[in-house]
Amino acid sequence: MREPSGAPASRGVLFPELLASSEPAPPARPRGARLLKALARVLLWSLITVGAFRGLVPDRAGPAHTGPATSGSASALSAEAPAQHQVEAVAAAFLREYLTVGEDRAARAQRLGQLTVRGVDLRRSVSVPTGAAQYTDLVVPAGSRSVVGGVEVTVVAHVLQVRSDGYRDGGTLAFVVPLAVRREGIGVAGRPRPTTVPFGSRLSLPRPRAVLPSMSQVARRVAHQAVVALVTSDKAALARLGGGRAPSTRPLPSGWRAVSIGPAEVTGPAGALAAQVPVRARPPTGPVSYSVPVRVQLKVGPQGVTVQRIDGGGSP
Repeated sequence: MREPSGAPASRGVLFPELLASSEPAPPARPRGARLLKALARVLLWSLITVGAFRGLVPDRAGPAHTGPATSGSASALSAEAPAQHQVEAVAAAFLREYLTVGEDRAARAQRLGQLTVRGVDLRRSVSVPTGAAQYTDLVVPAGSRSVVGGVEVTVVAHVLQVRSDGYRDGGTLAFVVPLAVRREGIGVAGRPRPTTVPFGSRLSLPRPRAVLPSMSQVARRVAHQAVVALVTSDKAALARLGGGRAPSTRPLPSGWRAVSIGPAEVTGPAGALAAQVPVRARPPTGPVSYSVPVRVQLKVGPQGVTVQRIDGGGSP
């Protein structure tokens, strides 16, 4: 086969005419431009990597302190100060171990040592009679306040004392636990001191203005009927007691079964008429029944006393 005239022969190439370029080759880029482009790519990927790493790793410094810093107050603690719930958790854990005294005093001292700062001496801090032991079945933080260098947490605990003849109620006690708060962690800074239990047993609530006896009697009857209708899911009765429109209702919690319904008690004045009806109910499991207060909001209008809302404590 003859080769095309005017074209030089190329050995080993089937179609040598394809080797010719119909367009001029692009000018070669300067070496400096190529270097700048490579450096720009490296810088771009470096920024992307650093941004992704900062997004995945939490900030060690913690949230910034935005409140005003007060001299001599723990509100001026550094931004690394632990959250309040962490402080209260340490105080509760310590008081549980502090009030738990059994036969193995060495193990108790070791457990307490894990929660206290160095130098705190808790020996002979709790003395239990021979043949008896003590432990807590409830420990609950009840508040905290900032002090110089840390926090004081009030913890309420219920104590049981164990003897050979059984258990004895040791009462409900409250202690203030001093805590030192540092960047390295939290530790109990000294012996807890007893304080007043924050109970409201001596509080007196203001009594609502008395309702006229005739209205009170009607309100009690309507409230009782409303709770009966709620428990029995009587929609017609609910609409009638609501003045032609069913009131807003919340039934008993899911699975609770009403056993009996007691008499209603008026708890609000005529301007905000309300009543409370005790319902004895059982939970989903077990034979024990509980008295559940069901609240009923009433309204006095042209139709007399009507029901606005019945609240049994469950989901709407």
